[in-house]
Amino acid sequence: MSEILLVVDMQNGFMSEQCRHIIPTVIKLIERFLAIGKLVEFTRFINTADSNYVKLIQWSRLINEPETSIIDELQPYINNIFDKHYYSAFTGNFSAFIFLNQISKIYLCGVETDSCILKTAIDSFERGIEPVIIEDACFSDGGQQAHDAGIFLLKRNIGKNQIQMADEILEKML
Repeated sequence: MSEILLVVDMQNGFMSEQCRHIIPTVIKLIERFLAIGKLVEFTRFINTADSNYVKLIQWSRLINEPETSIIDELQPYINNIFDKHYYSAFTGNFSAFIFLNQISKIYLCGVETDSCILKTAIDSFERGIEPVIIEDACFSDGGQQAHDAGIFLLKRNIGKNQIQMADEILEKML
């Protein structure tokens, strides 16, 4: 069974100044995972004009480039990008990839802690795949309160031991 690092939605449209502090930690994680031969995969959220994001919450961002592009700092590390039109990474393509690679554990970093990270982690949990949220490598464009709410709900729904800090994870990988 394999483990992966899933870099969730680190796109120009989500990278406000309040989110940028996680970039160095995300890069450190990517480099360590790659150095020890583990998979690193990316998701990219692409909104559509007729989505419920537009219709129900009047949120019409991340429809076009450059908002939908993965941030420049992470471009050198991209192998696969799994495009998605909703919160969860578990699209048909991603689910097939997980099955084919016999993934048993998904480490999650990126944005948004309170929506995309939360939904992907719960979907992973419900599929019998162990999710690990790297708390200091996640954040929310909604700010600290939204990030903290996401972490609170994740601890409640998938277990407090599934929320870890990057240094804890990197230490175990030496």
